Formats: sequence, structure tokens, C-alpha cells
Amino acid sequence: MTTHEALAARVIDLEVRFMKLERYAHELSDVVALQQKSIDRLTLEAQRLRERVTDEGEAVPNDRPPHY
Repeated sequence: MTTHEALAARVIDLEVRFMKLERYAHELSDVVALQQKSIDRLTLEAQRLRERVTDEGEAVPNDRPPHY
């Protein structure tokens, strides 16, 4: 294998690695976006529950479960 062929093989290997990393980065970005949507939804739900408890004047029980 000549120096030119070896260099070409290395460049191709680096391009393949880069393409894989780029795909993984996009997949990870999609996962993070879905997780953020879930976090936002849960945060809103928790806020609404706190407001409901505050508005209704109900105390949230803070009792330990019977198995403790």
C-alpha cells in the first residue's frame, strides 16, 4: 500500500467515524428533546397540583407509610 493509499484509507475511516458520531449526536438530541417535553409536562402538572392544594386549603399529609 502506498502512502497515498494509506492516507486515503485513513481519511475514509475518519469520515465514517464522523458520520456515525454525527448520527449519534442527532439521536441524542432527539432523546433530550423528548425528555425536556416530559420534564415540562411534569413540572406543569406539579405546579397545578400545588395550586389546587393551596386553593382548596387542603393540607398535604406528610405521614410515613405504615411499613416504616
